Amino acid sequence: MTDSLLEGFERALADLCADDAVRRSESSADDAAARQWSAIDALGYTDALVPAELDGAGLSLADAFPLFLAAGRSGLSHPFAETAIARAMLAKAGRRSEGECIAIAPCSGATQITCRNVPGAALAELVLTVWRGEWLLLPVVAATHVPGIYRPHASASLQWQSADAAIFRFSDGEPDILALCNAAHAAGMAGAMQRVLAMSVTYVNDRQQFGRAIGQFQAVQQELSVMAEQASSAVFAARIGCAADGYVPDPLRAAAAKLRACEAGQRVAAIAHAVHGAIGITEELALGLFTRRLHEWRSVAGSETYCATLLGEAVFAQDAASGHAILDFARTQLAVPA
Repeated sequence: MTDSLLEGFERALADLCADDAVRRSESSADDAAARQWSAIDALGYTDALVPAELDGAGLSLADAFPLFLAAGRSGLSHPFAETAIARAMLAKAGRRSEGECIAIAPCSGATQITCRNVPGAALAELVLTVWRGEWLLLPVVAATHVPGIYRPHASASLQWQSADAAIFRFSDGEPDILALCNAAHAAGMAGAMQRVLAMSVTYVNDRQQFGRAIGQFQAVQQELSVMAEQASSAVFAARIGCAADGYVPDPLRAAAAKLRACEAGQRVAAIAHAVHGAIGITEELALGLFTRRLHEWRSVAGSETYCATLLGEAVFAQDAASGHAILDFARTQLAVPA
């Protein structure tokens, strides 16, 4: 990802994802969300992972990571990273994009297909899931909706009566759907934490108490340093989670990225609201737009418990097989090759 391409995307996001625009897109007042997505999709970045021979940019997941980070940092309400990954998978399977916004989510159910608490599902047109070993592309309008917990007008739990609702099906045993979600969510969370940190730094430099900015108080500086450390580690972990030559992330790296992002997200949100005080929960301040997403991403797809269990089982399996210590596991299984 060259600097010029990333800068162009960030400039467009700055115009399209101003705080008021994000609030409108997450309300049910008008068609603001659809118009916002149409403008985002027209930029062409949503086809970043689609192979060049299929009219895409042909980038790898590692190359596209700065785009996912920028989308999370800007406050884009739609599932941008998921759409980019889904379009690459669908292009490989023979389906060309028609400009749709696509969420990716695991499902459950023996006869009915249920996707719970899908980030951005109320703003998406399609959901890509895997059911009984087959990938299904399901239209959101054909599902029963239950509003999301954290963003009731943007996210939703969806249920389809059967797989007959799918408008496209294909078989692809390579991607792990939870790994796809973990990599995408970790990148979005890392970007959101960068934005929360920037907002907090600006606030403590502007807010006056006892005749000076509260950012000059040592206690506040300590809290901000912890927040910066957590946000930076989440960005580093998310980059590792997206370290792949194609569009399919490594499940262990993606789990490590999501776990670190979840742990960091909880602390970043808590510190940000502590620093802002009561004003942090008001609608006038955009802080809540980002902290709600951090908590939402923490609760969906690969949860902290799932990711920690996956990594723990892998550590014990390696230790039993070779006697290697946990440091060797991190070095051999999680580190990105040069």
